[in-house]
Amino acid sequence: MDKVAQFKRECHSNYLSDLRKAIPSFPRRYVYPDGNPIRPVLPVQKSTQKIMIVGAFPSARFERREGKLIPVADNLSPFGPEEYFDGREVRIQESAAALRRGYLDPLGLDAEDLWITDIVKVYLYPKKHIVNCRALFPSKRFLDTHRLFPKLAQASRPWLIREIQACNPRLVITLGEVCARVIAVDQKSGSRKMLDGHLHEFIGDRRIKVIHLAHPEIRRRNTSWDERTRVQIDGLTDIMSSFR
Repeated sequence: MDKVAQFKRECHSNYLSDLRKAIPSFPRRYVYPDGNPIRPVLPVQKSTQKIMIVGAFPSARFERREGKLIPVADNLSPFGPEEYFDGREVRIQESAAALRRGYLDPLGLDAEDLWITDIVKVYLYPKKHIVNCRALFPSKRFLDTHRLFPKLAQASRPWLIREIQACNPRLVITLGEVCARVIAVDQKSGSRKMLDGHLHEFIGDRRIKVIHLAHPEIRRRNTSWDERTRVQIDGLTDIMSSFR
């Protein structure tokens, strides 16, 4: 079995149990409201020895019931393009569109020629989704796992190191402060220093170039970060060809 297949199979089987060992408060039975299991969302592409993109955590597929939007199933892949009917309208995978529009297109990158992943491999319940789930499923308990994201990211670092070893990228691009801090093992630097858009070196079992950029969500909510990241990306376009 090659390294990529071995990583995916072992991560799919053991990732959640490793999270529970590291963070006892993480749910023993982690499911969507209807009972569908929440599983690791892993890359489906096989582009190794090129560029790896590392996001925060996957979203989910949603369904609208009684006017409320709730998560019902895993995404098919990290930042994967999806289009489906949610009961009222056609939805797309917004994170995939944001990645393509704000990062891949400006950098001249093709998603099919990359390794795209998340540091935390499973969907995390935020408060806004829990409110809707509790309204429709009042007898069920839902934990705000989104607030555990920094701890979950840290607990996921060994799996990300293994993923990097399997992918063997020439360049890693991280999206978001938490991911950058876990990769760089830096909890002290300010966010602007962390997310500087410059080439650094990630030192694992070998030296790999890494660039830390802001996450699409902070760019959507903050015009200053959006402009700052746009300028950083404009300055990176010339060097991308050397990593393809």
